[in-house]
Amino acid sequence: MAKSQILLGSKTFMDRLEEVALGASDSFLAQAMTFEGDDAGKWLIDIMKASPAKDKRLLIDSYSKVVINDHFVKSFKYFKDRAFRNEVKETAKLIETARASGIGVKFTNPVGFLGQKYPLRNHKKMVIADGQTSFLGGINFSDHNFEWHDMMVQVSSEKLGASLVEDFDLTWQGINQSRMIETDQGELFLFNGSNSEKLYNDFFNHLTFAKKTISVISPYISEPLLGVLRSLADKGIQITVISPQENNKSIFKNIILSEQEKGYFQLKEYPGMSHMKAILIDEQKLIFGSSNYDLVSYYFEQEVVFVSENHVLVEEFKGKVLSDVKEFEIESISNFDKKKADFLMRLLNKVGGLMSKTILRPH
Repeated sequence: MAKSQILLGSKTFMDRLEEVALGASDSFLAQAMTFEGDDAGKWLIDIMKASPAKDKRLLIDSYSKVVINDHFVKSFKYFKDRAFRNEVKETAKLIETARASGIGVKFTNPVGFLGQKYPLRNHKKMVIADGQTSFLGGINFSDHNFEWHDMMVQVSSEKLGASLVEDFDLTWQGINQSRMIETDQGELFLFNGSNSEKLYNDFFNHLTFAKKTISVISPYISEPLLGVLRSLADKGIQITVISPQENNKSIFKNIILSEQEKGYFQLKEYPGMSHMKAILIDEQKLIFGSSNYDLVSYYFEQEVVFVSENHVLVEEFKGKVLSDVKEFEIESISNFDKKKADFLMRLLNKVGGLMSKTILRPH
């Protein structure tokens, strides 16, 4: 059985996933929020077509029907930019090519009339081969995602694989789980984007049991995680937050800079854009998956998160990931509006809570 390992960067992930795909015989199941008809998307379909697995399926969130390469499809850019129109058309064409070759493709979470359900995304990123080799993390299948600093984690476990296959099949049927599953390799959390408040509280218990240190990497941190970190800092836990130097969503950059001024964590940065989501507790427990532990994930999105005390994974994470950021402490930055950042976080919290209880509530 192949070992569990950290796959840092898209190239490392691609090499390993291709090897696994070509060795799969029973099933090869892939799920992502973003899938585009560029080199990354074509590569995935090519390895799925080449895989001898009998059951080959791809779940894509409906986000990829309305947003391509970080731009809305129904926008002036579509009419003004021929290259962008080609990107949109190539994505649709690639999906039809996949279906014609025997790969099942389904879209999750329709955006609804006039996009009223746009916030309700299935944010999971995972691949399961033959029900025993699983990949979890933050990498989507698009060129711009492949360029970002990110990771997928391979976990070899039949119990985890079986649980993820079950979740994949339920999602295929339109059913979203909210549950925690004990596996031989750790705890699997499946958040359904609705009624997940208690499960998130159970998940945050892992942080509250920290004795010395917590390190968090995520580009989009906000409440409720920040509130948990504040309470732990008051108890003497040393908190480190690692944020990307270049953030594709500036609102979250402003939020974290504003929080830094409160002095309860040390802020470091990763050069460029980092899309990684991970938490390391006491240098012994590693948390990874698709959730950013932010208000959007908390109120609206389906997520998959794994909690592992696998010594090999922890040491690999420390050596491959944390070693890249330890020298990049963020400098004082004054070109942001602190009051605006604080206001936006309060607004996100209030609006998110209201919307999640009304027409946007998933079933």
